Amino acid sequence: MAQLSFKAAGLAMGVTGTLAFAAPALAQQDTEAMQRQLDALRAQVERMEQQLDAQQSTTSADSSQESSQTRDLAEENSSLIESIQNTQFSGTLQLKGTYDDWSEPSKDTAGDMDFGKFVLGIDGQQGNFLYSFEYRFYDGNQFLKKGWMGYQASDNDTVKVGLVQTPFGNMDYGYLGWYGNLPYLAGFNDNQNAGIKWDHTQGAWDTSLAFFKSDQLGDGNEHYGANPVGESPQGNTAENQLAGRVAYTFGQGTDYTTEINFSAKGGQLYNKNTNDSGSNWQAAVGLNGSYGNWLTQLQATAYEYDAENSPESASGISDDVMQIGAFGFNYLIPAEGQMYSASVGYSMNVDWGDIDNVYFYNDFSYISPEGDYSPVNGGFGDVDDPMLNDLGMKVTAGPYYAWFSVVSNKNGLNYFGSPVDDGWHTSLQTNFGLNF
Repeated sequence: MAQLSFKAAGLAMGVTGTLAFAAPALAQQDTEAMQRQLDALRAQVERMEQQLDAQQSTTSADSSQESSQTRDLAEENSSLIESIQNTQFSGTLQLKGTYDDWSEPSKDTAGDMDFGKFVLGIDGQQGNFLYSFEYRFYDGNQFLKKGWMGYQASDNDTVKVGLVQTPFGNMDYGYLGWYGNLPYLAGFNDNQNAGIKWDHTQGAWDTSLAFFKSDQLGDGNEHYGANPVGESPQGNTAENQLAGRVAYTFGQGTDYTTEINFSAKGGQLYNKNTNDSGSNWQAAVGLNGSYGNWLTQLQATAYEYDAENSPESASGISDDVMQIGAFGFNYLIPAEGQMYSASVGYSMNVDWGDIDNVYFYNDFSYISPEGDYSPVNGGFGDVDDPMLNDLGMKVTAGPYYAWFSVVSNKNGLNYFGSPVDDGWHTSLQTNFGLNF
């Protein structure tokens, strides 16, 4: 702007100087001719001033447009940077070693070392919008463990849509060790389903309600939590399920807390072979305690699958069992029964060189079937009540960790691949890796 004003002033001075220099000569000329020259010069000056004004307006508009574009770009970049800053990327790489006391090859080779898992996760928030994603790779299968979009409706209320965790029993896992327990293996605890969930917190109260259109994304068994498998000889799949959980925490905000929770889930059990619908329901009461370094969990679960199956002679599966699946294979649980689980853990921070924490735990679980039950031979037969125990410890050093577990089962849903002979069988398992 200052440069344009300087040019205009210079132009005006130049014109004035020209007029002053020409004055003696003009005085000797005809007055009318002089007047014509003056009029021409005035017109030329006016045209130049108009051109300068137009140039100034154009430059000002361009500058304003550039400023607006710069401002929009800065806001866009600021929003992108904020989103990246509020997004947490995480991962796990894990190897595993096993020794099974019932396996001759395991005895001959002193166990085996295999790939465990590789996990990629994303968790973030932008304003009131939340999102979470976790994808897992195992030896032979891979799947989405969770994936949801959420909205923070208020300080106390959150809504999530997608593959979300079922609000049932003790959260988040329902056990304190590495391997799991029978309620988890049966698909009740730490289970993900496809639908919408509302979470509400109010002081010491936590309430969750959910509707699940499908038990999983698809009818196969390539998923983390166990569910009835539509693509199986028995052919059942859980659809249109409602779930609810209410919990109250005593001593909230202290180092000594006790959460008491009640939960229930149920809905349609559709059979893809008969095209008929049965029903299913589950209910649980749980206790989740944290007392300084000590942790404990207790849970009692009752459930029933009332299926509209094909004749047993056609499916080859007994009506006394429900065929469920996870991690790429199917197995059998009692169609009706009660499950009980008890866990205890002790976490100890230490300063042993790079080792900063040592954690000890034991998970025990038990199933009491209604009627006959066998985890093998299509479920036909009757065995002693299934039991599972996981005793072990975890050592943590910065991003590195190692689990050491002694996992024993008796008729444990045939999940191990161990003999089902009413006897106890044990697997020694080591899992080590890093979190990033």
